[in-house]
Amino acid sequence: MPQPTHKRRQIIVNRPMQFKFVGILVAILICLSVLALTTVYLTMWATLQTFDLQHDPITLALFTTIGLSLAMEFVFIAPFVVWLGLILTHKVAGPLLRVHVALAKMTEGDFNITIKLRKGDALVDLADAVNSLALSLRNRLPR
Repeated sequence: MPQPTHKRRQIIVNRPMQFKFVGILVAILICLSVLALTTVYLTMWATLQTFDLQHDPITLALFTTIGLSLAMEFVFIAPFVVWLGLILTHKVAGPLLRVHVALAKMTEGDFNITIKLRKGDALVDLADAVNSLALSLRNRLPR
């Protein structure tokens, strides 16, 4: 019998963990963008100095256009990185939240739990282990 699929209702389920991860991704993106922009600017500046073109309007326009292009790439890529980070962390944060809730119920003596994860979720082995533990404890209880 196929298991019912569970649709994601909300993407942010563990704000501190997910925002920290997304913040790290955005910081990496910013660092890479700054590194790329600095590399292009330094390379262009060295080329302008080498060929004595620092006052040529066409070359300066090209220099400015390259810088603006890199900045625009960052503006368009940053939202995608945030969205991707939230989606990826949701695949861990959702199952982690479900395991946490299940363990809290087991602590209170309720062993009639079953953790159901969605396709593509992480921590499947952990959820299976908690399910096995709950089944084992249910079987040991006097009826």
